[in-house]
Amino acid sequence: KRLGAMYRGSSLLPIKYRKMFANSLVLPHFDYLDTIYGRASKTKLHELDILYKKVAKIALGVEKTESSIKVYRDMKWLPLHLRRQVHLSSYMFKILKGGSPSNFIYKFSYISGGSRDGASCNLYTPQSKNLKNFYYLGAKAWNNLPTELRNINDPKVFCKIYKTKLLESALEDTNYVVNNSFDYFYKLAV
Repeated sequence: KRLGAMYRGSSLLPIKYRKMFANSLVLPHFDYLDTIYGRASKTKLHELDILYKKVAKIALGVEKTESSIKVYRDMKWLPLHLRRQVHLSSYMFKILKGGSPSNFIYKFSYISGGSRDGASCNLYTPQSKNLKNFYYLGAKAWNNLPTELRNINDPKVFCKIYKTKLLESALEDTNYVVNNSFDYFYKLAV
């Protein structure tokens, strides 16, 4: 309903208000429980990605064929799969830094010993039959983070820096492609 209202009102509203509408009334629907629906099939995630792109393109008033990366840059949005990655990493950050109930922290353990993974404070990645388990995906998201981000203490600062770095990296990466696989995590260029 909101997307239709946004499309019908696009000729009446200036771009500033269309962007505000998209950010305040539509974007929260994509963020709500995205770490849960992120485990949906690749086909369903692709459909959500198309809808997400439509919202951004309507808000900016650009053609349907406009490059998605340019649209995301102008909206200051991350591609949908990277938004899910930031949210999952943020949950992991809060769990590991003590910002969640204590029973969550006991579900994760650091790799010990003289391995490279142990030296970089990586989490043990439990085996998962379908690779959609939160503990598996959470550990994988945490292990994907650069050390400098892991050492931040404030969750808001963590999210802001991580989102900025992901957006910059995706915009600068000439080989960047959207990958809606639930267990794919985009690695920042170091």
